[in-house]
Amino acid sequence: MRSIMHRVFVYGTLKSGFFNHRLLGGCEFFGGAVTVPTYKMIETGHNMIENGFPVIMPDPEGKPLVGEIYTVDNETLARLDQLEREGSSYDRKLIDVTLALAAGERLPTKAFIYVGREDRFGKAFARGPLYETVNERGELDWKAGA
Repeated sequence: MRSIMHRVFVYGTLKSGFFNHRLLGGCEFFGGAVTVPTYKMIETGHNMIENGFPVIMPDPEGKPLVGEIYTVDNETLARLDQLEREGSSYDRKLIDVTLALAAGERLPTKAFIYVGREDRFGKAFARGPLYETVNERGELDWKAGA
């Protein structure tokens, strides 16, 4: 039986060069991308990752988010759901994103993203501080240049 392929937008420890990227081993890098929806972000500590990990939540006054898109199969998507504790810590949502093209243009597409749940992270967002590192276009960019 052939596995269905999915596009997943990653913005934190699953990005190239970070600890959990190994879970995307063998997956096709589809390209750098930016979300169309806007988000707010916090960085929370974790005992396995020196500088924590990001959590996002939708925010109409937030910023677009920079990340990477990978094409993954059903098994990899299930592993990512397990890592992100889909349904208890994060919800997997299908969103609009734009891929960066060589000429500076943007190609619209859709991808899954993991968004923090209010019941799990709402108090942390209320306490802050919000993560505010942005690139030259004003897009949230977790650990840019790390």
